[in-house]
Amino acid sequence: MTDLVASPAPPPEPRSEPLQGQVVPAAPPGGRGAAPDLARFVRARVPADGDADAAYLAALAADVAGYLAAAHAPATRSKYAHGWAEFEGFCARFGLPVGVPARPTEVEVVALYLAELGRTGIAMRTVAQRIAAIRYKHGEAGLPTPTDHPWIRQISRGMRRTHGVHATGKDAVSLPLLAAMVGARPVPPRPHPAARAAVRRAYLIALRDRCLLLLGFFAGVRRTEFTGIRVDDLELLEQGLRITLGHSKTDQEGAGRTIDIPYAPAELTWLCPVRATLAWLEAADRRRHLARRRRVRTGQAAPPLLSGITNGGNVRATALSERYVATTVKDAAADAGQPDEVVDALAAHSLRAGISTAARAADVDEPRVGRLLGHTGTTTGIYNRPHWDGRLHEILYTWILAHPTLSGLPERSTQQGG
Repeated sequence: MTDLVASPAPPPEPRSEPLQGQVVPAAPPGGRGAAPDLARFVRARVPADGDADAAYLAALAADVAGYLAAAHAPATRSKYAHGWAEFEGFCARFGLPVGVPARPTEVEVVALYLAELGRTGIAMRTVAQRIAAIRYKHGEAGLPTPTDHPWIRQISRGMRRTHGVHATGKDAVSLPLLAAMVGARPVPPRPHPAARAAVRRAYLIALRDRCLLLLGFFAGVRRTEFTGIRVDDLELLEQGLRITLGHSKTDQEGAGRTIDIPYAPAELTWLCPVRATLAWLEAADRRRHLARRRRVRTGQAAPPLLSGITNGGNVRATALSERYVATTVKDAAADAGQPDEVVDALAAHSLRAGISTAARAADVDEPRVGRLLGHTGTTTGIYNRPHWDGRLHEILYTWILAHPTLSGLPERSTQQGG
């Protein structure tokens, strides 16, 4: 019997289209995909004797760099940096090439990374953030991104179908819990100016944390917005307090929005966010920075609304961190006697979720809740001017007084804020 010998396979014919999963080589430097080098561009086109023009164009190039940096919020850039570091760590563990900045990451490497994320049970929202980080890093380097490959899109779709997209958020602070948290943190009597530093510090911390809890709940702002509020973003009106917000997660270009919070009824003075805020600003010697109607702002920035307190009993000039907001919520819930399971399920976002939950329980209409949370907006909004809109809180205050859980709560004389 004659042995069958396989003949050598003919060489593959060149293909004009890339194979499935194959990365198209990046464009050479200076090509379509390369990141622009603005400084080199200016140097190559300005004559040596044009010093004035060169200096001006260099200043314009610096402005361009500033605009590029402002294209994403600091929190977004931080998430991208963290996501890319996680991806680099995955590649380092298995000896896989990252590629960037010399060339794009291979599609196969990204696919394996996504598969590992699926095995670890990470939320699909986080998976989307990691994909966005890889895309951002490639765009920053002027490289084509592998995340736009149809293969990666199909893998992402398959992960969503396999693992689902449900994300368990933090629990909301209910009104009974908010009342218990405020009640567990009474404000001590106003100390004498010559009192010990520890006494003054305890008084200031109590006022500030009560402002944090009540205003954080009734304003419904995100923690990034909350810690970024400055005193001149607040305007005291006859009806109550107006907060003017600039940039936010859903308003990256800073169109801004206002939040109006009316005074609470006399029966709810201890739960009034306006009085709590004014008491804190008065004690911190910051009430004079409140905005007035049509006031022209000076070039000097007003102090932040919420600040730390030194051991010497003085108010710091820097804003509180976002982490402190979450810590205060948890600590206040623990002080109110809540079990560990309840405390662990709370975070800074629990205040924002709380006002939304309470407003819906009080039958506040959905659009009004959306306006408070900053979830709605139309093009015609650019023609609108701020007008007082405290109806949501008025409905909520009325509902609190009639609510069987809260209506019997006594007036707290120690909560008046000194």
